[in-house]
Amino acid sequence: MLTESEARLILFSSIEPADNFWSGEISDRGALVVLERLINGNHYLKRPEFLDLRKRVSISDLPNLKKEIIDSGCIWLTPEDEDWPSGVNDLLSPPIGLVIKGYRQALKDLDKSISIVGSRKPTSYGIQIAKSLAIQAVKQDLVVVSGGAYGIDTASHVGSLAGNGKTICVLAGGLNHLYPLDNKRLFNQISKSGLLISEVMPNVSSKPYRFLIRNRLIAALSKATVVVEAEFISGSIRTARDAAEIFRPVFAIPGEVTSALSEGCHRLIAERIADIATSLDEILEIIKPLQLR
Repeated sequence: MLTESEARLILFSSIEPADNFWSGEISDRGALVVLERLINGNHYLKRPEFLDLRKRVSISDLPNLKKEIIDSGCIWLTPEDEDWPSGVNDLLSPPIGLVIKGYRQALKDLDKSISIVGSRKPTSYGIQIAKSLAIQAVKQDLVVVSGGAYGIDTASHVGSLAGNGKTICVLAGGLNHLYPLDNKRLFNQISKSGLLISEVMPNVSSKPYRFLIRNRLIAALSKATVVVEAEFISGSIRTARDAAEIFRPVFAIPGEVTSALSEGCHRLIAERIADIATSLDEILEIIKPLQLR
């Protein structure tokens, strides 16, 4: 007899992340019920992906799925676990499960956390601000969440480690396919005191569309999101909107009015999605009361 966690693992390996319908079904009915309905074939007949999905779950090899996670040095996490990050349940499409690697205890500190995101090609000003903000944040015992990408993400993680704090990296691909490869050493450092998180199986490679999907997790895992530098249209703007949609405070660092890399931040401020932030103290004024509730 399958457990709820095992049923979730089968569905997790077969369904693309952030599918509103299947995520909702699993959240409402439970993974065991959804899996049974799929295999029996008496439900979901109007779903265009039904036949393909039914085939995938029917041939899933549960022992091999478990082995893939164990062999990768990872842990399978579901809402049944005590340290499941409850913030992700606020999403329209909460994850079916998560694959994590590193210092699991960091999950229990997410009640004090901020995400720091921004451009992959920032200015030296942006890098300096992101590092400084991260160092100050971990000195206040905040966990810094970001996405491990080049630029602002990397600066945020580096700053957190430099301040001897905890940082969480949410990756777009599996934890056996770390991306970008140039950050492999950084990822290893993060896993020693912080955590790597993925919404796909370890052997699944990164795809461009998965970066936008994972952004919602960055927003949901933290109590507030800070955008340091961002183009007018960028993934960081999407992260900010994801945060605002689940009523998380959003902050933007202002920059030069002539800088294209500050257009996104100024846009968030102008559209009243984000508050202006020029220091960590301004951010703490908003998120500290949330931590006491």
